[in-house]
Amino acid sequence: MKIFEHGGNIYNVKGQAEKWLDMSANINPLGLSETVKTAIADNIGGLVHYPDPQAQELKSAIAMRYDIATKNIITLNGAAESFYLFFNTFKPSRVLIPVPAFSEYERAAKAAGCNVHYFITQAEDNFNIDFNALIDTIKTSNINCIVLANPNNPTGNLLPINDNFIMKLLDNVEFVMIDESFVDFVGDDYSIRQLIKSHHNLIIVQSLTKFFAIPGLRLGFAIAAEAVIKRLELGKDVWNVNYLAQKAGVAMLADEEYINETRRWLAVEREYVTDQLKNINGIKYFKPTVNFVLIKFKSVENALKVIDKLKSYRILVRSCSNFRGLDGSYIRMAIRRREENRKVLDILSSMAIEGFDTH
Repeated sequence: MKIFEHGGNIYNVKGQAEKWLDMSANINPLGLSETVKTAIADNIGGLVHYPDPQAQELKSAIAMRYDIATKNIITLNGAAESFYLFFNTFKPSRVLIPVPAFSEYERAAKAAGCNVHYFITQAEDNFNIDFNALIDTIKTSNINCIVLANPNNPTGNLLPINDNFIMKLLDNVEFVMIDESFVDFVGDDYSIRQLIKSHHNLIIVQSLTKFFAIPGLRLGFAIAAEAVIKRLELGKDVWNVNYLAQKAGVAMLADEEYINETRRWLAVEREYVTDQLKNINGIKYFKPTVNFVLIKFKSVENALKVIDKLKSYRILVRSCSNFRGLDGSYIRMAIRRREENRKVLDILSSMAIEGFDTH
C-alpha cells in the first residue's frame, strides 16, 4: 500500500498529461476565472523579475478577504508546504492525527522526526470524533500537537465550532493545527480562523488551489500568532510563492462573482449527487459538505470493479485503500458539473443493477 499517493495523477509513464475525466481530485470544476486568466496574461512579462519575497500585495488581499492582519499571515506554495514548514520548525515530539485524514500531515510529521499517533474514527459513527475520548487520548499519551481538518478530507466532516471543543484542545495541547483547505466551499461562518487573534498555539492552514482551481500554480497560506509566523518565515524559501501565483492570488480573492457562483453551483450539485446516490443499491455514502463525497461498497472487490469500469470510460475516482482508517471498499468522488456527475452516477447505477458485475 502506497500511503502517500494522491488523486489527480493524470500523467502517463512518460510524464505526459492524458485526457481523463478526473473525479479523483477535488478541484472547482468552474475552472480558472476570467479575472485570473487576465491577471496571468497581463503579468507574463514580470517573470523576468524575482517575486516579492514578502508577498505584500498578496498578503494584503488575503487580509482583506479573510479579515486577518497581515502580521498573522504567511503565504505558501500550496497548503501542503505549511505542514512541512511547521513540523520542521517547531518539531513537536508527539503528534496526534484523527484518521482518516489527508496523508501529508503524517508524511510531514514523520519527515521532521515526530512521533505520530492516530485517533481512529468509526464508520458507524459517520467518522465523527468522540471529543471526550480525544481529550483523554491527548492526556494519557502526552500529545503536544494535534492536526485536524475543517472540513475533513476524505469524510467531509466539519468541526463543531459552536461548542467548547476547540477551546479544550487549545487548553490541553501545545500546538493545534487545523487545515481549512476546503472551507471556502462552505463559507466563512464555518471557519475558526478568528480564534488566532486570542490563541498563540493555534495555526490555521488554507489552500487556494482547490476553490480557485489553480492546483498547477500552487498557492495557499497559514495564519497564526505573530511570533509563530516570524519563526515560520525564517524556515521557508525566500521566494516560495512565484510571481504569477502572487498576481493571480490578488485577482482571485477579489472576484466575488466567482466565489458566489461556485457556492451556488455546489449547493445544487451536492444535492443532486446525494439524491442520486440514495437510489443506488449496494453502496453507502457519507453526507457531503463540500465538493466531494465518500462512498463505501459492500466489498473491496466491488469497489475495484467500479474503479476499473470507470477507467474504461476514461474516468478517475480516488481509491481510499491508502487512507489510514479506511480500506479498499471506499472511494472518494469529486462533485463536478451536472453532465459529468450524471455520467459517473449512470455507470454506478447500471453496475448496481447488474450486482456490480463488470461482465
